[in-house]
Amino acid sequence: MDTWIIQLHNSTNETTFVTITTLIAVIFCFCFIPTATDIMVNSAAGLASKYLGKDKRTIVINSSTNNPELFLMLLSLSLRRLGGIATPLGSNFANIYLMFIVAPIIVIAKWILIGKISYIKNFIGIFNKEKMLFLWHLFMSLSMFAFATTAYWCITGQSELAVLPQGISTRSWPWVVFGGLICLVGVLVFFFYEKQFKEKRPELFDDISADDYTASWWQFIVGTALLILLSYILNILFIAWTDIYDDLFSKLFGDAVFAGLHYFLGSLISSLPETIVAVKNYERLTSPDFNTAMASASQSNMTNLGIGFFGSVLASLLLVMGMNYQL
Repeated sequence: MDTWIIQLHNSTNETTFVTITTLIAVIFCFCFIPTATDIMVNSAAGLASKYLGKDKRTIVINSSTNNPELFLMLLSLSLRRLGGIATPLGSNFANIYLMFIVAPIIVIAKWILIGKISYIKNFIGIFNKEKMLFLWHLFMSLSMFAFATTAYWCITGQSELAVLPQGISTRSWPWVVFGGLICLVGVLVFFFYEKQFKEKRPELFDDISADDYTASWWQFIVGTALLILLSYILNILFIAWTDIYDDLFSKLFGDAVFAGLHYFLGSLISSLPETIVAVKNYERLTSPDFNTAMASASQSNMTNLGIGFFGSVLASLLLVMGMNYQL
């Protein structure tokens, strides 16, 4: 595909090209995608509070952060790349270490830099108070990851952490459908246990902070449209890297370079909005917001399985219709 990125590579030297594309990736990671998602998430939370009720804000907030995964997957499927399904499945892995390790480290480091040591003590106090809450979210996050791992194997025939061997072919549509059903089972399991959890701790979902949440359909549409555009550019960048640096990336990801880029890099970038949500809610130092922060892993992982189910069904239908796909 002779995209503008490949044209840029052909018209510049290697150092200039690497510098420009790296700069694009950095700006996407730390500016564009988080900002667009923030606009969309805040408006979605406000709309949920207005039309669905306060108790639905947590799941809407964290499900909305999965829009980058959805758009990346759909756009990659439109480009006949089955590996795009690896983005939502890979995000289940990224969400675990980002929400439970990276986000708390960011919050604590920020407080140390500005001299708010007492906030750290309060954070530790809430953590000690809500150990069971932490364990519930960690268990559900890991469970959703297990479902995602199984679904990934069904779709690719390989473990998601293994190098895809040379010459691997796209799985037949029954395998892709089965992978989607595994995702669906994971979603149902999550809702079953979450219903019991909400009955025991309803205040965690009713009393979250409403700061910065605006019930604006306009902001929701603008944020969503920006994410579609940014996801398209990111996909074009991935395909260009796949074509240009095939030999290098093959050593890291095996033959299915595009799937590997989506699983590790695409999922990391698309999980940054969840990280922003987690950091903001950890900083508020209340049990309901603590719950929202950790739900950035558990509920987002569940939503990723739903996205994986949708992508698998769509891809299998297209495979049955005779459309050819690459990993």
